[in-house]
Parts: sequence; C-alpha cells; structure tokens
Amino acid sequence: MALALAGAGGVAPTLADDAPPPQGARGPIEIRDDHLLAQGRLTLPAVAPWTLPAGQWSIETSLLWSNSFSWTQDVPGEDPADRRFLLDGETLTFAVNARRGLGPHLDVGLRLPLQHRGGGVLDGFIDMWHRLLGLEDAQRPQFRRNALRIEGRTTLGAPFSWTKATGTGLGDIELNARWRAVDRGDDTLSLAVIGRLSLPTATTPYQGSGLGAGGQVVLAAPLGQTTDLYLGAGMTAQDPGPIRAVEYEPLRGHGFAALEWRPWPRLSLLAETNAASRLVRNIASYPGVHWVVNVEGRLDLAPDLRLDLGFTENL
Repeated sequence: MALALAGAGGVAPTLADDAPPPQGARGPIEIRDDHLLAQGRLTLPAVAPWTLPAGQWSIETSLLWSNSFSWTQDVPGEDPADRRFLLDGETLTFAVNARRGLGPHLDVGLRLPLQHRGGGVLDGFIDMWHRLLGLEDAQRPQFRRNALRIEGRTTLGAPFSWTKATGTGLGDIELNARWRAVDRGDDTLSLAVIGRLSLPTATTPYQGSGLGAGGQVVLAAPLGQTTDLYLGAGMTAQDPGPIRAVEYEPLRGHGFAALEWRPWPRLSLLAETNAASRLVRNIASYPGVHWVVNVEGRLDLAPDLRLDLGFTENL
C-alpha cells in the first residue's frame, strides 16, 4: 500500500507547433514501485506520451510513502519453524523531477530521489483500512508493529537480512528522454518512445544497484470528450547484484493501462493497473509478478501549478 503526493509547474507558454493534450487531458501520475526490495531499482511508471514545447521547463516534486508487508512461512507470527521470507517495513521517497523541451517532439529530464527505509508508523492505519473495506490482512496483527524486517533464506538455503539497512540517503540519479513519434489530434492517438538511464550514484544504505537502462513505448487514445485511455510497455536491464545476498533479475518487463475521466475542466480522476515481471531470483518462494492498482486525482490549482494525489494497493 502506498500514498503519493506530487506538484508540478511549467514556466513557459505552449508554442504553436507543439500540439498540447486536447480538452485538458493530463495522463497518469508517474508513481514508481517503492516496494522494500524495489525502491533502489529502475522501474517504468505509467506516463503520458506528450512532450514539452521547445524551451519550456517543468519542475515537479513528489513524495511517495509506501508500506510493504508479505511473508511465506509455515505459520503466521513471530515464531515460525520455516520462514522463507518476511518483508515488513516502510519506505519514503522524495524526488525532484526537472524536464526541458528541446524541440517540437523531444524533451529530456532528470530525476533526483532522496530515500528513506525503516519500520514506519502505518501498520495500525492499514489494519483499519483493511477492516473498513473487508480486504485480506495477511494476518498482519500477529506480527510486530512498525518494525523493519527484510529477511529469509535464499534458494540455496543461506540466510539473508536487511534489518539493519535502515536510514536516509540519496538514490540513483535518473536521466530520461521522450520522443513523440505520433502527434495527437482531438480524435487520434499519440505515441511516444521513452528511454531511461539510471546512474549508480546512491549513498548508504541504497548503493549497489549498479547501472540500469530502460525503454518504454506509451500510447494515449481518446475515448470521448472527457475520457482517455493510456497504455504502455517496456523493458529494463540492470546489474543483478547481489545486494546484501539478494540477487535481482537483470531483465524485467513492465506494462500499464490507465483510464482518465475529467468530470470538471480542472480535475482528472484516473484508475490504473501496473505490472512487472519477477524482481528477485534467489529468495525462496518469492512471487514472480509485481502487480498494483493505483487510484489517482490531478487538480490544476493555477495555469502553472498542479496538485496530484494517488493511492496504491498491491495485488
């Protein structure tokens, strides 16, 4: 489960030869995978295909607060005889994203994240949320509250633990570029190709992910005057580690689908699903697919200022 807050502003007028998104379309929020084991890795978020006009800047700040809880062991609770893994804790990522338009169909960006990992304070709130909605709680109340545990056994039977890997530090800097290959009119689709490069610049306790690269194709298609569909698919490649005995998959597939509805000109409501292939390869019984659902709202506070709010639930 995660909460996301973001704000963004542009500082230059749209140029005549740059077709803006029609009818107020905004696209999905770029919510990254902040799962405990994925926080330091390159992932491909849901995005819109539109590029900034030449000479225009966009600055965005975002805060993602995520709580992870999953386990595979013979009995729930703190005293199992056979614990394959236990992932329990919270992450916080504050990121600054800067973008600049270089031409009618090309912009480039830089993302600088500040990350935190620890026990957190959300366990009681999430228990209440699950009871309110009648969702499965995975026997969370039988485990210690607000404690960081990233531990278990590898597929070779060796123990691993990140329990002491708490703290705050800089994450890897990301460089990206977006090329709009197909322009969008009021009743046609838009398509863009996005490339991302993750540089191994992280500080303690987030160092070790190595160089990463990713490519993504994203599409926007209008379904009506106030509704748009967004689709995307891509691949990432990154150093597999190990990081504290955990080995990562060097290649991962990513995909998303999102639906945007605009009940008022200044507001967009979005429902999104985002999935990726296996993250780690040497933790016993670790799931092979990361799949989340996001519910998002985007509100234009002023011509150059937007507020985003998103909620994520892991499936």
